[in-house]
Amino acid sequence: MRFILNNIIISIEKNQDIELRKEIVKRGIKESNIKKIEYLKRSIDSRKKSDIKFVYNIEVSLFESVNLERLGLTPITCQEEIRYEKRDEIDEIIIIGAGPAGIFAALRACELGIKPIIFERGEMIEDRDKTVEKFMKYSILNPNSNIQFGEGGAGTYSDGKLNTRVKSRYMDKIFYELVENGAQKQILWDYKPHIGTDILKIVIKNLREKIISLGGKFYFNSLVTDFIIEKNQIKGIKVESLKSNIRVEEIFKCDNIMLGIGHSSRDTYRILNRLGVCMENKPFAVGTRIEHPVEDINFMQYGKMANHPNLETATYNLTYNNHQEKRGIFSFCMCPGGVIVNASSERGGSLVNGMSYSKRDGKFSNSALVVGVKANEFGDELFSGMKFQEKLEKEMYRIVGDYGAVYQNTSDFLKGRETKKSISSSYEMELKSYDMNKIFPDVIRDNMKMAMRYWEKTQINFIGRNANLIGVETRTSAPIRIVRNEFGESVNIKGLYPIGEGAGYAGGIVSAGIDGMKIVDLAFTKKTERG
Repeated sequence: MRFILNNIIISIEKNQDIELRKEIVKRGIKESNIKKIEYLKRSIDSRKKSDIKFVYNIEVSLFESVNLERLGLTPITCQEEIRYEKRDEIDEIIIIGAGPAGIFAALRACELGIKPIIFERGEMIEDRDKTVEKFMKYSILNPNSNIQFGEGGAGTYSDGKLNTRVKSRYMDKIFYELVENGAQKQILWDYKPHIGTDILKIVIKNLREKIISLGGKFYFNSLVTDFIIEKNQIKGIKVESLKSNIRVEEIFKCDNIMLGIGHSSRDTYRILNRLGVCMENKPFAVGTRIEHPVEDINFMQYGKMANHPNLETATYNLTYNNHQEKRGIFSFCMCPGGVIVNASSERGGSLVNGMSYSKRDGKFSNSALVVGVKANEFGDELFSGMKFQEKLEKEMYRIVGDYGAVYQNTSDFLKGRETKKSISSSYEMELKSYDMNKIFPDVIRDNMKMAMRYWEKTQINFIGRNANLIGVETRTSAPIRIVRNEFGESVNIKGLYPIGEGAGYAGGIVSAGIDGMKIVDLAFTKKTERG
């Protein structure tokens, strides 16, 4: 017999296991009857810094049945599982991109008895990791395999954060698959779950091997250079593959292709536009990274309890709304105890991102600090937003003279002056002092300052001599959406199914994975009624 208890609040100073059992006993359950306690969710309430608390949702299993209704408790009942069956005519699909959308789409296809063939422009994770390390050390960029491209997608090198606002019945499936393939069990209940880049690399390799064992096939170092379309029906793809260090172009025929290309696939967007695939501008965000000593953020969030052994490295999530412009300014992709890395994927353009490892035990914490950009804000053509991103990245490369980054103390940025001193930072490539007021257009610069002045008053340590901006951050999300119908199919190209973040329908590892699985079920199963 099992039941759920929600919103159990316990001070971090107390023994958590003992207090949880006390809370169950208060509900009328004998302690000797408690068989097992499982966390469903644990969050931190740090609003009162002198008395920080954990808030739990738990599942309780009992040895012997009791009258739960009499005690005011609701038993867990088994829900009927929705069953899907593949359509008879679907035996094989092509998936472009081995990011989270592509990986989980492939996994779901395998479960249905459909053979997925996955093409990834970058390398498998073992080789990709060496290529990224080489880039960080020697500034030798591989445009097809880097922090943006390669097995696992861009999320592999941003710490494996799994928090999402998406509500979906596929959520549990995503999390259980990650745990089954090597992720920490803690992600099943942590309120801000993360895996860490180091562990995520292992998980991705294991997922690949599972997909292969179920009949899937991967082609790495395989760049899609064109799409074969006849009478508005996808018929196949042209792929340029690296074989024995020689680039070879091949054609692969298929009537059903899932497009999980990632938000940095600018060359693919241009190919799709040339072929007339329906796309539209969408909002995105740009700004910088902001970096602090880890102890400053811990104190900002936890006060005098900052070094308590029950507390992990602190996270934050800050938002500010410019109501007059209907524009948000916010922190994004916060990396506690993490590092700032160069996330370039195009020669002659430079940008940054953040990542952290599973232990989150670095000397610094960082986050993107970005301003919302509205669709068509920098022009009416389809690629106006993308060109704006490219312009900022090229400008940073020009200023540094390489794949480095620019930095500026937050106080100096607010005062419009260059930072004279060198800074300590987790960023390992070249750093150059520069006044970032000169980089951004007025709408970005002024909104960043507006939000920072507000946070300077409301968040201790957030703005000041220990807080530095490192820029630029441009790849928060895709500036393009590939328009699709209710079945996940392109509105004007039959058989083409845009999925994930690069298609404009997700915003992180979990939401992209959910989108990939959902579209497989919508497009290729008998449960979907198609007109």
